[in-house]
Amino acid sequence: MNQHDLTHYIIDYYTHLYTSDAVALDTAEAQEQCWHSVPIKVTRDINLNLTRNLTLTEIHDAIRALPKGKAPRHDGVPMEFFHECAQEVALDLLKAFTAMLNAGETLAYINKGLIKLIPKSSNHARLNNWRPITLLSKIYKILAKTLTGRVQVALPHIVRPN
Repeated sequence: MNQHDLTHYIIDYYTHLYTSDAVALDTAEAQEQCWHSVPIKVTRDINLNLTRNLTLTEIHDAIRALPKGKAPRHDGVPMEFFHECAQEVALDLLKAFTAMLNAGETLAYINKGLIKLIPKSSNHARLNNWRPITLLSKIYKILAKTLTGRVQVALPHIVRPN
C-alpha cells in the first residue's frame, strides 16, 4: 500500500466512523414544531451580554485560564509566550477578534488545524486503535476560551442541570 492509498483509507475510515447513519426529518413543519415546543430561555439581557463587544479583561482572563506546559501546535507558539506577553499582545488580539466577530468569519490561518493520529493501544496495525486529535493554534484557543466564558454565563438559563 503506498502513501496515497493509505491516506485515502484513513480518510474513508474516519469519515464513515464519524458520519451519522440516522435519518433526520428536515422539513419546515418539523423544525417549527420543535422550536415552538422549546420555551425561550435566553432573555434580552442575556442576549445583550452574549453579543456585546469583547473586552481586554476577557482576553486576559482567557489567556490566564489556558494551561502552560503544552506542546506548541502547528503555529509553533507556546502558551507561555501569551502568558509572559499578555500586556503586549492582548490589545492586538482584542482588535483582531473584534474584527473577525464583526465580519462573521475568522481568518483561515486561525481556523487551521493539524489532525494527528494518536495510538490508543500497543496494537498499531488496526486503524481503530488510533484516535484522531486536532491540534489548533493558540490564537484560536484564546478566542474560543474568551467566547466560552460568555456562554458559560448563559448556560444555566438554557441547559437543565440534569
